[in-house]
Amino acid sequence: MEPVPFSDEDLVRRILRGETDFFEHVIKRYERLVYGFMLRKISDTGVAQDLAQETFLISYENLERLKDHARLKSWIMGIAGNLVRDHYKRRKLAGMPEGMDVELTGLDPLQSIEQQERHEYLYKALMQLSERYRAVLIKRYLEGREYNEIAEDLGLSVGAVEVCMHRARKALASVMKEFLPEGDI
Repeated sequence: MEPVPFSDEDLVRRILRGETDFFEHVIKRYERLVYGFMLRKISDTGVAQDLAQETFLISYENLERLKDHARLKSWIMGIAGNLVRDHYKRRKLAGMPEGMDVELTGLDPLQSIEQQERHEYLYKALMQLSERYRAVLIKRYLEGREYNEIAEDLGLSVGAVEVCMHRARKALASVMKEFLPEGDI
């Protein structure tokens, strides 16, 4: 699907007028952002995917409640944040620890066992990094964000993001060496 030249405001207006197919454009525009956010907060790919889908379902079903159509992105991210909070509340009520457990579900079943193991090592290694390092890596590589966007999101200068990204990559490589057999990085 090609990027749509419509603003968030225009998309919301069209969807609310009954042109519901335009919600696909909303999903395409924000799916990487929402999924990356979920993965940063949950770190279980299956749960992150489920909660990202639920975010868009709730957004679609409640779109008429959005007062300022230009704030669609913030509103969707607010829903995502609420779902994360609810996820941890349910876990706490069930007596499960709040720790970041990594379960790799939702991977393509055609992937080799080796690729699945590498993904598992990668996610475990990511969880060893500081929140800032994990955030810049996920924003860049999962959400596809540019350095200036990452800087804006995290309240940093572009130069600080570049330094942080460099250090995060080095830290990730170092942690990955602990998980992977020699020569597999």
